[in-house]
Amino acid sequence: MASLKILFMHPEGSLGKGIQEFLESQGHAVKWVPDEDGCRQSLDQEIFDGLILEVKPEGDQTVELVRHAKKAHSFGIVICLVHPDQLPTALEAMEEGADGYIKKPCVEKELQIALQRLQEYRSLLGANFYLRRTQDLIYRFDDIIGDSQALKKVLSVVKKVAYSNASILIEGETGTGKELIAGAVHYNSGRSEKPFIKVNCAALQDTLLESELFGHEKGAFTGADKQRIGRFEQANFGTIFLDEIADMSPSTQAKVLRVLQEQEFERVGGTKTIKVDVRVISASNKDLREEIVAKSFRDDLYYRLNVVNLSIPPLRERREDILPLANYFLRRFSGEMSKKATGFTAEAEALLQEYEWPGNIRELRNTLERSVLLSEQDWIRPDDLSLHGTDGMEPLNNVEKFHMPEGGIPLVEMEKKLILEALEKANWVQKEAAQYLGVSRRVMHYKIQKFGIRNPNWVKNK
Repeated sequence: MASLKILFMHPEGSLGKGIQEFLESQGHAVKWVPDEDGCRQSLDQEIFDGLILEVKPEGDQTVELVRHAKKAHSFGIVICLVHPDQLPTALEAMEEGADGYIKKPCVEKELQIALQRLQEYRSLLGANFYLRRTQDLIYRFDDIIGDSQALKKVLSVVKKVAYSNASILIEGETGTGKELIAGAVHYNSGRSEKPFIKVNCAALQDTLLESELFGHEKGAFTGADKQRIGRFEQANFGTIFLDEIADMSPSTQAKVLRVLQEQEFERVGGTKTIKVDVRVISASNKDLREEIVAKSFRDDLYYRLNVVNLSIPPLRERREDILPLANYFLRRFSGEMSKKATGFTAEAEALLQEYEWPGNIRELRNTLERSVLLSEQDWIRPDDLSLHGTDGMEPLNNVEKFHMPEGGIPLVEMEKKLILEALEKANWVQKEAAQYLGVSRRVMHYKIQKFGIRNPNWVKNK
């Protein structure tokens, strides 16, 4: 089983030293404190898998300490070491949340049994914690859907690096399944029984992101009315997945770099250094090398994150995966909604494979969910997919024959030129430009992002 991080409260002496040495001989990390004050301070600064403490003759302090430990660590286990004359105090401590007790003088066998139960309990908690947050995702290699060589290549690398502790950077467009791959790494690693914590760095303002990642002390800022444990602490001994990491501010990047280098940090508004053992997996839909050139991303952080690089191709570049994914989503949503749709017509399959999927797997999933919800037939038809050339409009047919220049022209350059001409003709109204080109608004938006096209009229006045 995995090692545990244990807080051990016991007065200094040969008995306490012997228990500490035994715990460490079993491969566990032990922090030994001699009294209640040291115990409370440690509980407020770090996260532990378990607390083993000696019951003092003044039982009220023990009961209060157990109450404090359970409040500080909802997932932690508390085991009391108790003299037979103090059993009533131990029972009172159990009423306040202690998980068990061992009578003194304790022997190694009793400690082994207690540790085994602690490990089993932590394993169940970790599995429950993990599954409650990932029940709609698939993380086993055999269950990841797709037949393309590109996907198989990515999974081959994942299998090789999953059991290491190396940092991994996953790059790819929005909706390509970066979180799925991050979950597969964690699920197939030696940390699989520990938490898998996910943070979307683009979803929070910078000050809130720092508090989310590192926690904060009471009174650190307006509204901080109590101490908060950050995501890095919650992920201790497990994995943290930092999505859209390019959206971090320089100050937050510096703090994340320190965690990667030193495995330590301070909470916002705090001075105590907190140690953690966390594997970092990050993801970005931006090219971080370009962000480095633009001075918006630290190169030293990039190299720390990019020990292993996984690049997820967009769905349009692995079309062999479209129909297997579409059939999976069809079966899933048909079952969830008690619908009778069981397959696609040949025309619908052709449309699925021809469509560009600018939103990648996420768009495919949403398309199938909508199609199953609205369809009353046994087969999904093209009209059910709503994937015409535009949102409800057929593609334009009055296209004149294009004459290739003698020296040729790059297709990408021609595509960008046509998009710019359509935008200019439509006075930079994207919806109208999409109509000129016979594409959907989603495709137009994707192309504009792809080519980095900008116009001052699109910037909202602040």
